[in-house]
Amino acid sequence: MGKFDFEIDPAFVKALGKLADVDRVAPKMIDAAIPILERNVKSELAKHKRTGDLLGSVRKTKAKQNKKGNWYAVVRPTGKDRKGVRNMQKLAHAEYGTKKQPPTPILTKALKDSEKEVYDKMREVFEEEMKK
Repeated sequence: MGKFDFEIDPAFVKALGKLADVDRVAPKMIDAAIPILERNVKSELAKHKRTGDLLGSVRKTKAKQNKKGNWYAVVRPTGKDRKGVRNMQKLAHAEYGTKKQPPTPILTKALKDSEKEVYDKMREVFEEEMKK
């Protein structure tokens, strides 16, 4: 039987240890990237605004952890407009359409347009955290 010896670089072991610290790094990555998505959602909504109630209601959340341990953040319209209609309902009707109006993929386009920039920002934060 052959014998195989090797040494692991201590810097590599240290980096692996930092990877295990997901609960510290993940919220920083998400919180740094979520403003990009918020900006793109507002930009897409601005193209379709009538009164500005829906556009003005868009808010982002801070990173949160769900019951399964996954980290997430949300960009969504909040509240109601001056007529009492929920802003989330208006966005859902625009996004998916109704019997009277065809779908206008506002969120889908904003997500697609944000994807690369969000990933790049998250990667940047991750690399910064790995240097520490």
